[in-house]
Amino acid sequence: MRRITTALFVLMMLAGAIVNAASDGPTKKAVTNKNCPVSGGPVVEKYRAEYKGQYVYLCCEGCVNEFNKNPEAFVAKMSKEDQEAIKANTVCPVSGEPIDTKLWVEDEGRKVYFCCEHCVEKYKKDHPTAKSN
Repeated sequence: MRRITTALFVLMMLAGAIVNAASDGPTKKAVTNKNCPVSGGPVVEKYRAEYKGQYVYLCCEGCVNEFNKNPEAFVAKMSKEDQEAIKANTVCPVSGEPIDTKLWVEDEGRKVYFCCEHCVEKYKKDHPTAKSN
């Protein structure tokens, strides 16, 4: 009887884990900053603010609100690595030409800017995860 109870418990735990994983979908990682500039904790993809043309990821809605009150102060507290990661590209990744800030796609949680529509389309062919703005 104890074996049956243990087996049922294990099966229930596995079923719960499978349902949870299926409902959350694949986890994407932000490709900009790794740590919340407000709390210092790990970032969550759905919580983000825009700063100088790039996304800054935060850990919760409260930190988004706090960041937006004084972004410069919080960016100054970020690691050099995270500060570099939140910089928007200034040259087109396809042509190497200067960008037009009106032409961008979101790719894996990051804004990618381009010089022209032709480069946007070429990039999207090579990067199926890229979404138009």
